[in-house]
Amino acid sequence: MEFDTLPSTNELAREMAVQGAVEGTTILAREQTAGRGRLGRTWTSAAGEGLYVSIILRPKVQPRRFSIMTLASAVAVAETLISEFAVTPDIKWPNDVLVSDRKVCGILLETATEGDKLEYAILGIGVNLGQPDFPDDIRESSTSLLLETRRLIGAEEFLWPLLDRLQYWYQAATSAPAQCLARWEQLSSYARDCRVRVISTAGDYDGVTRGLTETGSLIVELPGGESREVVSGEVSLRRLPAAAKGSS
Repeated sequence: MEFDTLPSTNELAREMAVQGAVEGTTILAREQTAGRGRLGRTWTSAAGEGLYVSIILRPKVQPRRFSIMTLASAVAVAETLISEFAVTPDIKWPNDVLVSDRKVCGILLETATEGDKLEYAILGIGVNLGQPDFPDDIRESSTSLLLETRRLIGAEEFLWPLLDRLQYWYQAATSAPAQCLARWEQLSSYARDCRVRVISTAGDYDGVTRGLTETGSLIVELPGGESREVVSGEVSLRRLPAAAKGSS
């Protein structure tokens, strides 16, 4: 389904999912007036400058394992950038896709559960395609494919190959999650041996990343050797400068 403008593709997808829309229903908007990102952030969604799409999913998996789908979605976007547009991406845990160390894609996964059953999930993806510039507050942290490739890429041009990659990695996330986790680690410089600061409502701490758990949590080793599992949610990640040689 295509729309010239919507408040939020995720919100319309949620309403349709509640009404029984089938898995795979896809909603594309040329503009969003109230786009959302992770942690309640606003996603800038100007007309004609990005891909704004949401997909209804109804996987038969336990809710605690469905977080792997966020990683799988980032893998699908990253592979689309590589194969279709010759752009080298990075993935910041759990699902921000970066180019030139700046965010080019955000992914928002919203779920509805009943007991231990996942009723449905809404996968929202926003890709910066045609922005020639960004507001001051995000200019240093954001980029677009226009800025990276000097080429204006349309929403459908990006969407169709992306849907093929999403289908592949969605199936992998539900039937062969280890394959999905391994591919995510291959594509992310944050996965292992990266010094990070974990910022959460429970407090901030620094450590070094040591890969993913079988459910997609990030393992962070603290300076004293203790390991923590960071679960996607009210948490953000910041890369720290590499430690100087000879320092502990």
